[in-house]
Amino acid sequence: MKTNIIGTSVKKSLYASLSTTLLLVGSSSSLNAFEWGMTTGAQDFVVPNIVDDTPLDGISAGDSHTFGVNVGVYLNHTNKLGINVLAKAEALVDYDKDELDPDHIPVWFKFLVDFDGPIIALNDHNTLKWYVLMDNKQNTVSCIEREIRSHYGVGYDFAMGGFTFDINAFLGFYYIELDDDTPVNRGYTRQQTDDGEASNLMQIEMSYNLQESLLFYATLKHYSANSGFEKLETDYNALVSYKSDWLENGSSLNLSVEYSDYDFSRFYLPSVGLPIVPFDNDMLIQAYLKIPFN
Repeated sequence: MKTNIIGTSVKKSLYASLSTTLLLVGSSSSLNAFEWGMTTGAQDFVVPNIVDDTPLDGISAGDSHTFGVNVGVYLNHTNKLGINVLAKAEALVDYDKDELDPDHIPVWFKFLVDFDGPIIALNDHNTLKWYVLMDNKQNTVSCIEREIRSHYGVGYDFAMGGFTFDINAFLGFYYIELDDDTPVNRGYTRQQTDDGEASNLMQIEMSYNLQESLLFYATLKHYSANSGFEKLETDYNALVSYKSDWLENGSSLNLSVEYSDYDFSRFYLPSVGLPIVPFDNDMLIQAYLKIPFN
């Protein structure tokens, strides 16, 4: 496996930004005020529309389903300054039968840190806000060795009753590295499997809380390169969360679908004549129990 200086520097930058922001938020609130807990459940990691374009990689055409179990920990808090904090880390264990990555270790990870706070309240329902969004995933079945994104933005928030709507614009950095085993089998070198870009992010986010027992949530995120605004990735996420009296301590049942549409065309080499991998999207379907500890 090649040494990746760019990936290491991006990770150091991400962790430094996270530490600084956590310090600023923590200075205005007590740790005891945080809601914290765990999640646990099962998932299906879907890679649809795989193309069988060469026998060299040993990958068959069709749709791949990889089932497994997951566990996570999270923090969620709004402090007295109106700053909202969400942090979550997850480990997902796979039953990997299709071997889209022939050297895949059957456990992968997701991390999320999301902050927002008010700039100015226009009235009771309309607010201009600032945002910090950082996330990372590593070692997926769909050959994502690591993906690190760090973005900072401003936007508009509308809230009335149980309904919220946000539209936001971000600037930051997008880094992705593909696991090199499948690309090498297809004719690429280990030095041609990563890409880092100064990037922008456009996000639309909506939620509706029905009588505090049923939450519907959806978001669209479109990442593009600052140079020319070429598409890097588009993500779609939908969530349904249900609370009931028979679930203890405010626990909830959740169903989440995350669909990622990547643009890997920037990796394409005419001299190879094949895409770097025979697919360009994946979908994670999770059913899980969210259990607060306080």
